[in-house]
Amino acid sequence: MTKYDLEPITKTFYDALEEGTVLGRKCTSCGHIEFPPYLCCNSCGCLDTEWVDLTNMRGVIGQVLPTRGAFGDPEFKNAHGDYFSIEVKVPGADPVSTSLMHVDYDKYNEFDQFVRENEVVVKPLIIQDEDTKVLVWELEGESEFKKIPEIKEPVKEDAAPAAAKTAAPAAVDLANDATAQVVIDAAADAYGVDASEISLATDIREDLSNESMKMIVMISTIEDETNVTIEIQEASNLMTIADFVNVVKERLGEETISADAAVASAAGSAGDPAAAAGEEELDDIAKKVIQCAADGYGVDASEITLATDIREDLSNESMKMIVMISDIEDELDVTIEIQEASNLMTIADFVRVVRERL
Repeated sequence: MTKYDLEPITKTFYDALEEGTVLGRKCTSCGHIEFPPYLCCNSCGCLDTEWVDLTNMRGVIGQVLPTRGAFGDPEFKNAHGDYFSIEVKVPGADPVSTSLMHVDYDKYNEFDQFVRENEVVVKPLIIQDEDTKVLVWELEGESEFKKIPEIKEPVKEDAAPAAAKTAAPAAVDLANDATAQVVIDAAADAYGVDASEISLATDIREDLSNESMKMIVMISTIEDETNVTIEIQEASNLMTIADFVNVVKERLGEETISADAAVASAAGSAGDPAAAAGEEELDDIAKKVIQCAADGYGVDASEITLATDIREDLSNESMKMIVMISDIEDELDVTIEIQEASNLMTIADFVRVVRERL
């Protein structure tokens, strides 16, 4: 079995979820279970593994973490209700990080203490998320901490008032907009990029980073500079620099601005961060990382730049990222933890981590 068998394994796993079945792979040599399924045994290294039905398995919670504000996923919460991030210990397999659904978030502190003092059993739960089924977990049996959410369809705001709220002049002079400059400079400092790469249309998570602590640093700087308060929970629903600018402007009694108008007026100075990253001259390290990504995701290296977003431009299949990381570690003799890699978005992020370790 080679790494090129990985894609069929991933496909079989998700196809089974569509049918309501949870699969893992069991080592024929030592009996260790790979869950989620992987191409070889991580216990003894044997390449000979076979499918095993884990639909009725049970696990025990190792630890539980809160998920709220910048640390959670607002869209996922809106679709499925409150959840905790947990580590599940499954008999015969390595611990796995996942989500615990159908819980009462307001009882997090009590639940965290309960987990520390008791063996809390959970079972797999298959849910529909966007265009595919995903595997999460829920508490086994009845519990004071269980809470089945009542999911309501989001209420669409009237288009006219929303447009009026963000109405702006045809052109926006960023050079003379002190509030906008404060937010842009705060973002540049927090995310470690040049302010010239940021425009009002810059998407915080997509164009910069989804690392929560960087956003917190940015918010703290904005609050110090403008003497306004932005709550973490509120910030989790703000997507672009313009969103942050307009929150500050509203609290300072200033007229809000349009991100689209700002992009048009500032195109010559702000630029496109993705394009800037893509035009950077590649050194040997960057070339090796790109080639590892090409091999792991099964694409031509010429299609990948430093600005390539791993999940958006290539694939969100975690197994492919694992192959890429393994190749990078072999080629460059560095270590990248899976948990760490989950916070790296672009090829440039991986290149940066490798360079720091070299």
